[in-house]
Order: sequence, then structure tokens, then C-alpha cells
Amino acid sequence: MKYLAAPRNPYIIGRPIREPENFFGRESLFRFIEDNLYHGVKVILLYGQRRIGKSSVLQQIPNFITRDKFVFVLFDLQDKSRENLSSILHNLALAILAQTDIDEDKVRVPTEDELEDNLDEFDRIFLPKIYQKIGNRILVLLLDEFDVLGNTFLDKTKNHLDFFSYFQKLLRQQEKLAFIPVIGRKVSDFSQLLNLFKNAPYQEIGFLDDVSAKRLITKPAEGILIYDPDAIQSILKLSAGHPYFIQVICFCIFVRARQLDEWHINFQNIDDIVDRAIENAEAGLAWFWDGLTIPEQVIFSAVAESQTVIEKPFKLLEKYGVIKTEALEKAVEQLVASNFLEQTCDKIKIELVHRWLVQRHPLPREIKELKIQKSQIILLGNTADS
Repeated sequence: MKYLAAPRNPYIIGRPIREPENFFGRESLFRFIEDNLYHGVKVILLYGQRRIGKSSVLQQIPNFITRDKFVFVLFDLQDKSRENLSSILHNLALAILAQTDIDEDKVRVPTEDELEDNLDEFDRIFLPKIYQKIGNRILVLLLDEFDVLGNTFLDKTKNHLDFFSYFQKLLRQQEKLAFIPVIGRKVSDFSQLLNLFKNAPYQEIGFLDDVSAKRLITKPAEGILIYDPDAIQSILKLSAGHPYFIQVICFCIFVRARQLDEWHINFQNIDDIVDRAIENAEAGLAWFWDGLTIPEQVIFSAVAESQTVIEKPFKLLEKYGVIKTEALEKAVEQLVASNFLEQTCDKIKIELVHRWLVQRHPLPREIKELKIQKSQIILLGNTADS
């Protein structure tokens, strides 16, 4: 198959997916959200790993849920961790006005100074005017990166205690307002936030099922790339259905196909681009490491190496002078709960992550470089000083 002009790479990495035609799967999640909204639920909590597609889900909610009863406004809190309440509310008001297409001459956005003096400017003056303009529909705020404020809330920073107190006030007083916050950690880590939400329904944004994953592989390049069944299975094995890694792998496959003008993809072609995929995914892969505690990092590297040498992770650690401790056992539980390890505890969930760990974080180097704390892991012999 030859093209007069090189086709554009249809696989998307590095940004949320805004185009509904490029988004695949999550049908049950959207039904969950829609059912709860129609039953008058005020808060629906979503959570998941970083790069799992949380921002893309928020972008797609207005495309997959009927808008005859709801008005959706997306508000990203990623860069708001150091802002005070008046600044957050001012920017939220700007987002509401922009995304509801309401004429600025009809509804005035309160300034930060006005909100600093009187928060009623937002909830008693601004919001009622918005409700009047949107008629009988409910205003639904889609709050991305909510854990940016959540982490600060747990640390009891004053400004964000004010934010959450105000958040609770809105839930009690605003009948035409609902929230869908998205957080990047497990719900079990946010017991205080769950208490704030008062038994709000929640659901994980997890890996794609096989049907959705296959659609994500084949549909974007339909009519251009032809995938053999064994090539699709290889991508599924490497990615475990994680959408970010599917996109990275397929992006690299498309680049190779365009360079060589070879558009029929077989099993060997997938193997040829694995190293390039690891390079392209470095930013996302690094998060799997940087967000872990020291015991979790040790276990992660140990499991990766144990898959290569076919030995149980703790047996392997003993050979390096590391014995099992409570901290290490808890690290295993955490990695399993986070979907980083299989339930068997002796295999990395995502094969591409396994190969990256073997390349970038070999166990001997990590034990030495991390200078493992004796209070967490007891080292035998002179390993602690090596």
C-alpha cells in the first residue's frame, strides 16, 4: 500500500482526547455518571492512575451524556494549588461564563477583590444569574486534578480548608449545582474527602476491556494500517489495556510504517518498536516510579527482575541482603491495589512497564542508590552502607 502524501499519525499522546471520534470505550462509566445525575446525585467521584485517561473522560462527558437536562463546565485545578479561595472562585466563574456561552454583558464575573471581601458575590449573586440563563438544566462542574487541592486539604493548609468548607456549603445550598471531581489516587487514600462527600458514589477509571482496547488500536488508522491478529494480541499484552500505552505503542507503529512504507503490521513489527515506545512514554513511565515510596520502589524493581530470572521476589531480595519486613509486605499490597502488580504479586501488570523497569531501574542499582532507610527495610551484612 503506497500513499502519494504521508498520512497524519492518528494516535494521540501527550494531551487529553477531545474529539469523540477518537475516544473508545468507557460506556459503562458514562452510564454510571448519567444514571446518578438523573437521580439527583450532587457529587460523583472518579479516580484512577495518572495517564489512565481521566482528563479525556471529563472532556467526553458532554459528548456521551444528553445535555437537555445538564450544562457541563470543565475546570482544571492542576495549577491552583497555591491560589486562595477568591482566586479559585474568580477563575471558576470565568470558566462557567465562557463554557455556557452566556454574554458577558448579561452576567458580570466578580473580581478577586470583591470575592475576597464577600464570597456571597459568587454563590448568592453570580450563580443565580447563571441558573436563570440555563433554564431548567443543572450546572455540572467537572473538576479535573481535584487531588491537587485534596492533598493540601489533608495537610490542613488554611486556604484549602476554606475551599472545602465552601464546597460543602455549595452542596447544601445550591439545588441546581452538581460536581464530578476527579482524583489521581485510590479512594482508600482519601477517607477524609469521602467523609466530605458524604457517601457520594464513586468509580475507578481503569484499564480498557479487550473490545475497547482493540477498537483503540484499529479504528484510528482504519483504512491505512492493517493489523494481523497476533500483532493486536502483542499490543494488548504489552499495554494490558492501559489506553496511554496503547496510544504510545500504536503511535510508534505508525511512525515506522510511514518511514518504511509498510502498512501491514505483524507480530515482529510490534517487537521492533518496543524500545522506541519506551523512550516516547518516558514521562508517563517515570510517574510509575516517582509516585512510589522507597519500599514500593524496591518491590517494583524486585518483581521486574524476578520475572526475568524466574524467582520469587522476596527470595531474590534475600540474595541481595534484604529480608521481608512489614513495610515491604504493605508495599506489595499497595502495588496490587494500585493495579501496578498482578494479584499473584509476582508479575508487573503492564509488560511495557516491566521492560522499562528492567532497563532503567535494575534492582542492584536501586538498592544501592536509594540508600534504603533502616527503619523501613532491614539490610543484612554491609548492604546498608554499599
